[in-house]
This record gives sequence, C-alpha cells and structure tokens, in this order.
Amino acid sequence: MHGYEKMNLAKIEQVGFDCMASRQDSREREPGWLFYHGRRVARIALWLARELAIDIDQEVIFTGALFHDIGKGAEPHNEIGAAMTRESLKGLCTPGELDAISEIIVSHNQRGCSPHFSAVIRIVQDADVLDHVGSIGPWLAFYWSGTHNETFDDHIRFIQGEENATTQKRMRSGLNFEMSRRIFDERIEYEKRFFSEFKRVYLEGI
Repeated sequence: MHGYEKMNLAKIEQVGFDCMASRQDSREREPGWLFYHGRRVARIALWLARELAIDIDQEVIFTGALFHDIGKGAEPHNEIGAAMTRESLKGLCTPGELDAISEIIVSHNQRGCSPHFSAVIRIVQDADVLDHVGSIGPWLAFYWSGTHNETFDDHIRFIQGEENATTQKRMRSGLNFEMSRRIFDERIEYEKRFFSEFKRVYLEGI
C-alpha cells in the first residue's frame, strides 16, 4: 500500500462526476446518464451483495460499477472504459485494486460467460440490467421517443408490443441470481401499470 491512500470513495465519485456528468454518449441518452446510471448501478450492486450475503470489497465493487460505462460512445466500450478508468484513478487506488476494478468493467457486458465470473462481476452485471427497468423505464422510453420524433401511438405500440416483450425476456434470461429475477419481475410489473395508466390518461384526460 506504500504510496497509496485507502480508497476514498468521495474523491473517486467526484472523478466520476467530472468525467461523465456532462457527457452524452448517444442521442438516446440524456447528458449525464453515464454518471447517474453508474452511481445507481453501484448502489444496487452493494444492496444486492448485502441481501445475498456475499462478502465483497465494497470500495472495489462500487468503483467498478460507477465507472462500468465510462467508455460508452466507442466500442468495445468495456475495454476502452477499463483503460480510461485506470488512467482516471491513477494514484487513488493500488495496482491490485485497479486490476479488480478493470476486471469488473471489462466483464460487465459479457453475460454469456457469466458462470465463469466471480460473484462480484455477476452482481454488477445484474445491477446494470435492473437499473434499466422499473421507475427508470418510462424515462428511458420517453427520452428515446422524444429524440426520434415518435407519436404517442408509435410509443405505446412499441411499449406494449412483441419486440419490447422479447427484449425484456432476453434481459431477464441474462440475470445471474434468483433475487435479481424477482426484482426484475416486480419492476416490469410497475412499468406495465404505469404505461397502462399513462395511456388511459393521455386518451381520456381523467
């Protein structure tokens, strides 16, 4: 540890904010998505680890999750993101910590290989998926529709259509833990209720 201080998550989160809070990786995501999504994923990952009673290095998993999408906007974003994170956090983490953080970032989207990954990586993979559904789901959907000039009918047709249902099934099938699947199902049910009520109010007003 000589030459390195204990990981300071406040400093690390500030670095993440400085790197990602004003960036827009694509027109389908708002400026700042990379940072706030990463921070939510980090908090979901810590919660999942506690609920699953899995012993983890909290600082490492939080940091890996926070920075997991920093490379978005270029591909392969997982490998590019790992290199960017190593550079951004130089001096704030030990070489061993950076190796572990980089492994999370490189592996976060490699779900086909999940059985071979550590519990830490599989937790971050699940947290990443979970942040795309539930209360966040309508925001993602509306923002996408707004940037693509969709009508209300276009939007609802997709949300309630087979393509979206297939995507959700694929997302669910990639989850690693039964608890994650249960949370996913609860969040999808919330989305269904939300969009059903949204459709009714949009068309009827009351």
